[in-house]
Amino acid sequence: MAIFIQNREDLEQQLVLMRTQKGWSIRALTRHFAISRNTVRSILRKHDALRDEGHDILLAKKPPRRIRTSKKLGPFEDTLTKLLEKYPKITGQRLYEELTAVGYDGGITILRDRLQILRSRPKQTPIVRFETEPGIQGQMDWSPYRIKFLKTGPADIQCFSYVLGFSRRHFIDFSPRRDFFTLIRRHHDAFAHFGGVPAQCLYDSEKTVVLRWEAGRPVINPAFAAFITHYRCKPVICQRARPETKGKVERPFQYVENNLLCGREFQDLEDLRACARWWLAEKNDMHRHNTTNRLPLELFLEQEQAALQPLPLHLYDCAEVALRVCSLDGYIDFETNRYPIPYEHITDIVTMKATEHEVLIYSPELSLIIRHERAPAGAKITLDGTEVHRTKTLRYGLESVHVQFLELGVYAEDFLRGLKITYPKNAGFHARYILHLKERYHCEDINNALSHACHYHAYDCKAVERILTAKALPRTLEVIRNERAENELRRVLPQVKQRSLEEYSVLLAPHSTGEKP
Repeated sequence: MAIFIQNREDLEQQLVLMRTQKGWSIRALTRHFAISRNTVRSILRKHDALRDEGHDILLAKKPPRRIRTSKKLGPFEDTLTKLLEKYPKITGQRLYEELTAVGYDGGITILRDRLQILRSRPKQTPIVRFETEPGIQGQMDWSPYRIKFLKTGPADIQCFSYVLGFSRRHFIDFSPRRDFFTLIRRHHDAFAHFGGVPAQCLYDSEKTVVLRWEAGRPVINPAFAAFITHYRCKPVICQRARPETKGKVERPFQYVENNLLCGREFQDLEDLRACARWWLAEKNDMHRHNTTNRLPLELFLEQEQAALQPLPLHLYDCAEVALRVCSLDGYIDFETNRYPIPYEHITDIVTMKATEHEVLIYSPELSLIIRHERAPAGAKITLDGTEVHRTKTLRYGLESVHVQFLELGVYAEDFLRGLKITYPKNAGFHARYILHLKERYHCEDINNALSHACHYHAYDCKAVERILTAKALPRTLEVIRNERAENELRRVLPQVKQRSLEEYSVLLAPHSTGEKP
């Protein structure tokens, strides 16, 4: 009965032992292993030659596959070369089709062997480890983790990491998001942790830092550029698909996973962040780094701390600023949560400033109205507005919004007069509804819609909304903020007067260029 052995070494061992120790014949070995007689003879001859003549372990390895040549391919070498120059990434199948069309009648395997020689891949440039002087460079990156919190359940968490290039002193923190404001706030914490700022920092091409690439160069996000310039730190963007450029910050993530996160349980995100602060001080700063063979904190205090740039006297304002229209029930929406505002500001376009822990609401004149503790994003919490709203008598009345409605334009008074006649009991509701349309339309467009409604005696908030839908273009509240900024710039910047072109014609006269008339 034939025996099938997949491993070549096992086959040769059994065949040699059965031949030399048990005296099996070549024919018997052929039937037993289900292989040809020539294969049996080849194995036995190879074994005898190694025993009698000796062998070199380097020469014993399998030689590289011999590249076959073909006379049929010779006449088409020039065509083959030109096709590779024109189409460097052409496949063997497409090359075979092109050569067949001009008379080649050989096989595709020989053609592919020849293609492999002509299009050999260049060797990759070796990665050279580089070191920087104290205070010169930092490196920053993110890494996602799935943490099973005991109280709040599993959650996707982002780990912010910042490493100083010389001392390897490390800072980490955890956050549920990695948006722009989280990025700059964690930079604040990192700079405060080190007590200074390096001269430059390496970054990936993430959207919060780099808007896009043009002509091989990164276009820095203007908001991030303003932030990092405040600290006099130069952002250096790494080339895409080269993570080894930031090896000093990439490698420590393994230490975070294997030492901080491994074998520990956390109640919630705040417990994880508190444990990370402890771990930085007690473990990370005090372990001997494999490259420097020094404690990061020790090397930092000796050489790098004094080389860092000092922190500015005033930190960069990392608050989020946006415009909101106060709803009819006296709330504004932010991150699915609702924050109450006094009723006298219903339908006003207010300015919201959100820090990491607070939400502050400002009137159109930028005077502070109220401040709230910031609720978690996505929690869908409606804060209690009992104390904020004080009395509910103003909720549906017209008196509290009478002045604001008249500010819509010249046709507002006529519309309001007709509205009181049409809806004597709930005219305030209709007025508030129309005022709330300022969230989507310009006041000028609303005023024109009121004029149209007065012409047809359509004194109804829904009628005004339908007119706006048909005749006006919606806009976002950000447009208002941009318009305010543009007007402020016009007021501050000096006025530029256009010169007459005749004043420049003198520059083209012959005597102005030194030429003789």
